[in-house]
Amino acid sequence: MLAVLSGCTGGPTNASDEEQKEYILTQLNDYQGLIEIYRNKLSVKDNDDERYYLSQLYNKIGDYSSSNIYLAPLVEKKGSKEYLLLKTQNLLELGKENEAQAILNEMLAHDDSNGELWNLQGILLAQTGDYLKATLSFEKARGLFYDEEVVVNNLAMMAILQGDYITARNYLLPLYSRKEYKPQTAYNLAYALVKSDDYESAKKIIIDDKLSTSQPDALIASLAKLSPREHFKIEGQKNDVAVTASTSVGLNQNKPLTIPVSDMQNNIKSDDSSQLVNSGISQNCTFDKSISDAVLPFAGEIPHAKLIANVTSASISGGDRIALYSAYPLNYSVMPKRYDNIVEIEIFNAQPMKRIYDSLLANIQKRQNIKKIEIMNNGNGNSKLQIVTNKCITTKNVSRLSVNGQYKEKMIVDINY
Repeated sequence: MLAVLSGCTGGPTNASDEEQKEYILTQLNDYQGLIEIYRNKLSVKDNDDERYYLSQLYNKIGDYSSSNIYLAPLVEKKGSKEYLLLKTQNLLELGKENEAQAILNEMLAHDDSNGELWNLQGILLAQTGDYLKATLSFEKARGLFYDEEVVVNNLAMMAILQGDYITARNYLLPLYSRKEYKPQTAYNLAYALVKSDDYESAKKIIIDDKLSTSQPDALIASLAKLSPREHFKIEGQKNDVAVTASTSVGLNQNKPLTIPVSDMQNNIKSDDSSQLVNSGISQNCTFDKSISDAVLPFAGEIPHAKLIANVTSASISGGDRIALYSAYPLNYSVMPKRYDNIVEIEIFNAQPMKRIYDSLLANIQKRQNIKKIEIMNNGNGNSKLQIVTNKCITTKNVSRLSVNGQYKEKMIVDINY
């Protein structure tokens, strides 16, 4: 559902309370609230359009299994193109490439001039590691006038995954220079520039586009450490969310710029993809006792964010462990220390699912040394995980692990007192 701006009205004036509520939720991109409304509507009277919209809403919040469950009757009854496209997108997100390929083969056999189909074909090939054929599919989609920014970002990602950062940069620079683009374009360009050793231009983009509220050099260090596969993100759908650059950025397209190694050394992660920090305290301890115990629900919505699906806690020798789970890689940067009882981590392009809130409260109750665990919207396309303890922290270790089962990614925060 697209929100169209008009110069003379701010919304429905003669609508029912339910219609007004739906209008407000749509403007706020509150998909969970809209899901509740449409589930109630469909429980009274089922109809194809509202069922399809409900399936789209589940897709937007990352619940691809539920999206396909509610979509199934429509696919079986009609098998319309839009239904099959949504089913294919869900299957790709669920890692069911063989099922998705069967649908794409059938659709392309009937309509090989559809740019969206070729973009999905490129995504499927990329997920299976065939980057050369994926690139050809994305080029085909571009030639068929599918959403240019989506396709060009995907082409740039294929170059990144093959280590060709200069080509990726050259794909993305024209998009960035237009001043209206998606947050992912700026992030991909910053990554390509860092990997091309053009730190000065990357830093300007990070500052201008507010990609990180922490020190930009810390994000540069994290991006420098990040492997292409960890950065991997390709786009399957058009995105009506754009950001406008505050200023133009002057990039040297011929010669990479460098910054002194000494400026980077303090920020680069260790080779095991973790950040180990010693607070260095002995008898002295900077302790913030004034911070509120209140844990607030996550505010707002981050467009096309990776979803944090679960949080757990456990006791470890001399401390506590907090773990976040997701179906996608969680890229992060440990933020500079403010107090010896606070850990803050910026998680890039990610946000928690609504149900996480209850898990946060439950885990706080389990851990006597944990005062607060909260995931906040940083307002820059990223989230901030804040952990506040009742004891002084001597060391903290943040790491990532691949896991089997429902979640593919686990981010672990180990705290010792």
